[in-house]
Amino acid sequence: MTMEITKTEFENFVSVATSSHMEVYEKVEPQFASTLDDCKAGVLGDVGTSAIEGEGHEKLKNAVKKWVALQAFLSVFRQLDLVLTPTGFGVVSTQQMAPASKQRVDALIGHLRDSILIAHGQLLEELCKVSGWGSTTQALENIDTLFFDFRMLQKMQGPAASHLDWQAAQRLIGEADEALRLKISSQYMDSLLEHVRCGTVTADDAPVIFQCRHIINLWIAGDQEAVRLKMLRLLNTLDANLEKYSVYGEFGYPVNHHENFKNTQDAPAYIFG
Repeated sequence: MTMEITKTEFENFVSVATSSHMEVYEKVEPQFASTLDDCKAGVLGDVGTSAIEGEGHEKLKNAVKKWVALQAFLSVFRQLDLVLTPTGFGVVSTQQMAPASKQRVDALIGHLRDSILIAHGQLLEELCKVSGWGSTTQALENIDTLFFDFRMLQKMQGPAASHLDWQAAQRLIGEADEALRLKISSQYMDSLLEHVRCGTVTADDAPVIFQCRHIINLWIAGDQEAVRLKMLRLLNTLDANLEKYSVYGEFGYPVNHHENFKNTQDAPAYIFG
């Protein structure tokens, strides 16, 4: 099944491509099918594909169209005949229009990359609502940490955060995830991730997930003292509610509160001397 993206939809998703002519749309439209195939393979999987091909899931379908439109446009962007127009950008070149400068073209590409990341986050948000998607390979690959959405970085560091900031943050996100796993246990982190992927986050786990994301953001910012203090607050929250956070209680709490060995005569490994 081919998902149709009309010229009106395309221009709503990619505002810089708005044109009274069909040239822009006609240059990009042939890329929609292959770009959708990439989306199916890398993000949707069989479960997500079935959802967009069936009834309902309108927000998901719209999110897929947006991601496909932006990604397809970027894929042919360098091939377009870019010119400056009274509204700032155009494709159809005439003698009355000046070629777009490299600086403006590069800025537009940066804007497109930011938009694709935002669209990717919106797409994942909708997929988490689809029954069964959270257990797929695509879910595990796209949501491998709690800080998986570019919009999280923009929310915490401001809308000026760009795709370059997101790219630079990837290694730090991985480091922060590992630091959290050492504190709360990999078992509990995996449990939280499963709830996120499957759209089953509980009222008890939601504040824990928020605190984890805050810690990751502070790690990205390089504020290790703030990370330490926030980590203590997180552990205090978990330690005070072990019945609520049973997975943490089983795997994380013993690591954080292990007792040092006491050399008493009734100890199994009593040392004489």
